[in-house]
Amino acid sequence: MSFREDIELIRGSRSGLLRGKTVVLALTGGVSIYRVPDIARELIRHGAKVVTFMSREARKLLSPRIMEWATGGPVYVELSGYAEHVNVCTTADAVVIVPATANTISKVANGIGDTSVTLCGMTALGSGRPILFVPAMNESMWRNPIIRANIDRLRGLGVRFVEPIIEEGKAKLAPNEEVVDSVIDLLSPRDMEGLSVLITSGPTHEHIDATKYVTTPSTGLTGYYFAREALARGARVTLIEGPVSIRDPPGAEVFRVTSVLEMYDVAMRLVSKRHYDLAILTAAPLDFYVKNRVEGKLSSDLDKVVIELVQAPKIARDLKRASPSTFLIAYKAEVGVGEEELIARTLKRAQEGDWDLALAHVVGEGRGFGTEKDEVIVLSRGSVARRIGPLHKRELAREVLSLYINMVIHK
Repeated sequence: MSFREDIELIRGSRSGLLRGKTVVLALTGGVSIYRVPDIARELIRHGAKVVTFMSREARKLLSPRIMEWATGGPVYVELSGYAEHVNVCTTADAVVIVPATANTISKVANGIGDTSVTLCGMTALGSGRPILFVPAMNESMWRNPIIRANIDRLRGLGVRFVEPIIEEGKAKLAPNEEVVDSVIDLLSPRDMEGLSVLITSGPTHEHIDATKYVTTPSTGLTGYYFAREALARGARVTLIEGPVSIRDPPGAEVFRVTSVLEMYDVAMRLVSKRHYDLAILTAAPLDFYVKNRVEGKLSSDLDKVVIELVQAPKIARDLKRASPSTFLIAYKAEVGVGEEELIARTLKRAQEGDWDLALAHVVGEGRGFGTEKDEVIVLSRGSVARRIGPLHKRELAREVLSLYINMVIHK
């Protein structure tokens, strides 16, 4: 009896970031295994083909039929004379061992292949396939010096790890979204090695008093995905980040700021002291700051409060003056304008700031701010406008960074 459904109904529904890629999920006997079917579905929603290997202990905790349903593909529970661990795991684009127990980590690190999962990991390692371990175990085991040595040994061989969440005495499986993003990282092109990238991200808060502020609806998602993609491609990334509630991209140097003046000052200080090959201005800082900020808290008994806003200096206008050699990509967002007017306003702003590449888009009514997908019109010096999207924001970031690579590195 088959439990498979038409998986093509969901494949690529979020993005094409993993289109054409085969990902092996190798499941071991950890209690967090119940989350793996959701991880599999998310990989498929980004375009991947998913194949499953399960150890004997894994099968005690999760039925292989669930993984057959989740992936629409084969589930290998026992190896046969066809040597599936060789034929599948040495040709897959990535092998993900999840949840990776201390036992499985140690066995692969020391060349012990006594389950379908450890054999898959060993053959993948021997054939140079990208491997990702997603650990979950008791905290004392995670901190055990022998386990740490085995992790370091695998890392020295090029194996990657998704850091667990340490809480309640446990090293818990990382969030599903982090696992999926890490798989996308693993399979990203490595064409930005040695490049240094500065990114601004998120909103700013311009305080009226200690408890109230004026802001924009930016969530920082665009900046996050640009940073994540650049890091995955080998760049060094500095992120200047306004107040956001999303996680920081692993590996980025992060400067957290609150106000538009802080964001401006940090950006100008960094570009005056360091060389950046590329700057990407995705932040949506308020264009003004509050002149007459009240110390403490405004009284709720007041009938009326007059707030004076003063125009703030613009990073997008001044960055190239401070660092002429930096390639500058900046966004211009508008609300309720037609395409012709959007392009005209963007070109004017790009000329004022000497931008190398402009990304024009319309925001509001479910577009731009806080959404997973976006659409932009790309304008470069003397070129015809090019539309990108609507795409998942990381996929859009990939397209823009590839455009930069082709314009600057491969010109």
